[in-house]
Amino acid sequence: MTRPPVPLAQLRDLELLVAAHHPLIGFETSEEDRVEVLLESLAGSLRLPYFVWTASAGLRRTDMQGPVHGTKSPLLAVEHIRASGLEAIYYLRDFARFTEDAKVQSALLDACQQLSRHRGAIALADDPLELPRATRALLTQVHLDPITEDEYYEYTRSLLASLRARMTVEMELTGEDVAVLLQQLKGLTFFEVKRVLSQAIIEHGRLDRSVLDRVRAAKRSAVEATGMLDFIPTESSMVDVAGLDALKSWLRQRKVAFSEPERARSFGLEPPRGLLLLGVQGCGKSLCAKAVSHEWQLPLIRFDPSRIFAKYVGESEKNLSRAIRVAESLAPIVLWIDELEKAFPQGGSEDGGVSTRVLGSFLTWLQEKRAPVFVISTSNDVSALPAELLRKGRFDEIFFVDLPAPAVRSEIFRIHLAKRGQTAEGFDLGALAIGSEGFSGAEIEQAVVASLYAAHGRGAPLDTEVLLAELAGTRPLSVLMAEKIAYLRAWAADRTVPAD
Repeated sequence: MTRPPVPLAQLRDLELLVAAHHPLIGFETSEEDRVEVLLESLAGSLRLPYFVWTASAGLRRTDMQGPVHGTKSPLLAVEHIRASGLEAIYYLRDFARFTEDAKVQSALLDACQQLSRHRGAIALADDPLELPRATRALLTQVHLDPITEDEYYEYTRSLLASLRARMTVEMELTGEDVAVLLQQLKGLTFFEVKRVLSQAIIEHGRLDRSVLDRVRAAKRSAVEATGMLDFIPTESSMVDVAGLDALKSWLRQRKVAFSEPERARSFGLEPPRGLLLLGVQGCGKSLCAKAVSHEWQLPLIRFDPSRIFAKYVGESEKNLSRAIRVAESLAPIVLWIDELEKAFPQGGSEDGGVSTRVLGSFLTWLQEKRAPVFVISTSNDVSALPAELLRKGRFDEIFFVDLPAPAVRSEIFRIHLAKRGQTAEGFDLGALAIGSEGFSGAEIEQAVVASLYAAHGRGAPLDTEVLLAELAGTRPLSVLMAEKIAYLRAWAADRTVPAD
């Protein structure tokens, strides 16, 4: 059996908790195998007996044969722990749901009181870990540290050795491929790693580059299972982003500091945390987030905070905590929060303060996060954003993305024509730049697409005249929402940095 490696730093932390008489330890995680191995190591290092309880087998001491008689019942199991008075580590698997029973809850509290007098602890794990208020008062919550690259390496090496003992396994990965694989595994549980790698090897009898696609698919499924995060494939690079020269320069300066944080700290710098892009809709803010992910060769995870809000008390805060935990487990990543004003609008009193509490937790994480998560937030309506989000320290910088200037519009036409097999040199880009005054990049793209349909319908090649006619027949957002854009520009004039 391939066992997860034990993180020594976390083991030391647990030893201190037991020494300080914390009788009830909780892990908010679904990785029960990881918890079990960690607790077994804890018991071994403290030279204490280790018991595991399951509803099917009851309470079992791991260094002895058979379970303790009559302990399948949750109530009888905790009564046995209290009555025995034994210094030990007890892991009660899938137990939290039973604590709603008043008798079980009372017995658990009595057992915890008994354990608090000497070395020993009861451990619970669930995701989310929900306990009655009286039980929560005794709980010391511990978050499992994200799995490190070294731990993934140790686990995969052990898994390969186990498989090779049963079958022939050809290793067709180079050293560079192994480095990419370990990077791609980040965010997956050991169970998911075992499932993906074992399936690939058993099917083909070898481990080759095709496993990278399997890992990416597994990671996408794990991320999207949260219901709040989306794994976004990125193909756009900075070459596909016209203009925004000041923003591009800012990102180039910070790329190395983010990818090599220790080097940055030795130079007196903290790695960059993220930026906020304000501006006119359709001017490349979202495209920029995708391009940063591609250029920095990092996964792009889209976070929709509006999905975290739930109808039950406390659920929204737990959802945010879970989303952040998953995002940090995937690090280093680019975390993209699109249309931030829709997730955290001003106000919040009408929902009993839930929005305010969630916003407070999110702001605390933005300011204090240590995991390499580069946050790119975008917003089209600054008037709807809470002032707390705009305060210095939340983001490294706030950029304003305005409607493109003539030279940038010319470049946007060049990019979108080339994407659709058109030779830009065959068009009068200067005339198109003039004809598209007030157009956003997205509107220019749609004009190119509509013109291609028009040309295709006539059976004629696309030319400048067709494009100019399409532009002349379109009323851009800058006309339809002139007042709102004027307000946005006025607000950003002395509060933000121009992206171009």
